[in-house]
Amino acid sequence: MPSSTVIARRRLLAAGLSTCALGLSLPLRAQDAYPSKPIRLLVGAGAGGTTDITARLVGAQLGKVLGQTVVVENKAGAAGTLSMQQTVRAPADGYTLVWVGNSVMAIAPYLYKNPGYDVKTMIPVSLGTTSSFVLVCAPDLGFSDLKGMIAYAKANPGKLSFGSNGVNGSLHLLGELLKNEAGFEALHVPFKGGAESANAIMGGSVQFLFDALTSNLPLIQSGKLKALAVTGPRREKALPDVPTMAELGLPSMTTEIFFGLVAPPATPNAVVAKLADGMKVALSDPALRESLSRSGNEPKSSTPAEFRALVDKEGARFQALIKAKGIQPE
Repeated sequence: MPSSTVIARRRLLAAGLSTCALGLSLPLRAQDAYPSKPIRLLVGAGAGGTTDITARLVGAQLGKVLGQTVVVENKAGAAGTLSMQQTVRAPADGYTLVWVGNSVMAIAPYLYKNPGYDVKTMIPVSLGTTSSFVLVCAPDLGFSDLKGMIAYAKANPGKLSFGSNGVNGSLHLLGELLKNEAGFEALHVPFKGGAESANAIMGGSVQFLFDALTSNLPLIQSGKLKALAVTGPRREKALPDVPTMAELGLPSMTTEIFFGLVAPPATPNAVVAKLADGMKVALSDPALRESLSRSGNEPKSSTPAEFRALVDKEGARFQALIKAKGIQPE
């Protein structure tokens, strides 16, 4: 029969094992319960734009799927990077996320020496939407297609200029990429925003520009602007007669605007997986898909690995262009 000392030791061991098991189970249970409170979704743009609208539409449906409210907070500033800086400083617990696109994930990291975050350590959770950039011109310039515009530019050096919403942004760089790929010259004229650049092209200050399809669709449909090409991999449902860049012999110009959900570095894998699964379910909702499609955005979820591959691909493209143009990081 065991002595009282042996029995006491066994009881202590059992108690210790129970405590260890309880300690191990606590973080697992907390993780399983995610989310147990509202989620902040930071948006690096002001209210009313495409970034904000897509974030609010997708965020509302994601909240329904997860059973918690997703609260959108606009953190405009520093070319969209302010929202990323705040996300990096937030706890990596899945309760602070950021809704971002091409400029912040694939361009800013190569334009700034210290953008305030390392894109390689951020965790792309899932794509949310994609859409095309559209190349537009004034309808009375004497050419009816991109081939005609390129021929005109080559025959009349210095006669064409193009607008954008700022120096070294995605719209400026797309214009530079077109010049490189098609072999012509045109002067870049930056403006303060998309509305100002659209007014400039309609007023004759510039002759062409790239912009988001979602921003220009009403002007194209009303005949105030002429669409020459879209940059997506296929023609847009809203503009079925407008060819893609690939169809016009410029496959290297194929690119899309993307927006998606990104988490801070070191966010637990289980939380990332739950968010990615939630995005997949949310983006399959017919009402949400219709709302996004109506504005020219294609609902599109992805795995974290697929989103990372897209970010790396687009980043490499713009990094190469920035180097080719001799643009020095600020």
